[in-house]
Amino acid sequence: MDMFQDIGLGMMALTFAASFAACFFSSLSGGGAGLILLPVLLFTGLPFINALASHKLAVGFIGIGSTIRYVREGLIDWRVFWWTAVIGLPFVVLGTRFAAAVPGEIMKPLVGGVIIAMVLIALARKAAPNVFEPKHLSPRLLLIGSLLMVPAAFYSGWISAGSGVFTTFIYLWLLRYDQLHATAMTLSANGIFWNGVGAIAHVYMGHVIWPLAPGLILGALLGSYVGASVGIKKGNRFLRILFLATAAITGVLLIYP
Repeated sequence: MDMFQDIGLGMMALTFAASFAACFFSSLSGGGAGLILLPVLLFTGLPFINALASHKLAVGFIGIGSTIRYVREGLIDWRVFWWTAVIGLPFVVLGTRFAAAVPGEIMKPLVGGVIIAMVLIALARKAAPNVFEPKHLSPRLLLIGSLLMVPAAFYSGWISAGSGVFTTFIYLWLLRYDQLHATAMTLSANGIFWNGVGAIAHVYMGHVIWPLAPGLILGALLGSYVGASVGIKKGNRFLRILFLATAAITGVLLIYP
């Protein structure tokens, strides 16, 4: 990795721009940062595990920038925040360690097919209510939600691409959130904790390319804050269209990389 020890201003500007664009877009659509940032990092010549680690470092800060904006608007349900954040943490770590040993290329087509199926189901039925009327957190609902969050968290640590799509669907279908609240919860609880823990795990294993970190982190903070602000102004209909379009593109790219 000697070639990455001296990072010029051009490379820092590139990583900043890619991180800003990815996190701005993800804050609007409830996922999809990996569609932009991860390919750019791979284009620089980074091995997959180092590109994934640097991507995780950036998206670990996406939740901070967007959450600051969502808290100001009162969009965070703190009970659900702590439940979904904590339940997935150990499985994110397991997925991260698994990624270091087993590349996710074999699973990507299957995951892409699942995502496309979810999009088609969402189009066939109104998956996102226009009014925020969440279900009561009964023990049964918590159990079902936990069982769904576990594989989503493992996938987030392992392959990462499209993980926000899964958690956003869980908030929409299971908890009956509207699109704005579902996006806010994905970007906050899952963004801060799941991506943050995944980034810490990669740091511990020595996968992060530190000269790239300043541009990635600054781009993530600014992009996610601006994206969250735009999403709040645009509202549910705009966010739903963008989310389903992003999910569909993610599924296609996973099937046909």
